[in-house]
Amino acid sequence: MKKKNQSAHGRYVSAEKVQSTLNQLGLELSSGRKRMRVGRTENAIIIYANGGTVNITFNGKGGQK
Repeated sequence: MKKKNQSAHGRYVSAEKVQSTLNQLGLELSSGRKRMRVGRTENAIIIYANGGTVNITFNGKGGQK
């Protein structure tokens, strides 16, 4: 049997790995800064840094009870 393709909608990783990655991202984005410009919409957080943006979007469909 062929293994199902997890990459179609992402893949599962440990919660610890996600925490570590987000922590590292925060450290890299805020390095050498006292303040940062951040925006928020109904379902997203936008971080403006180094001439670009980082968008974190929340999808209400997944995992909602």
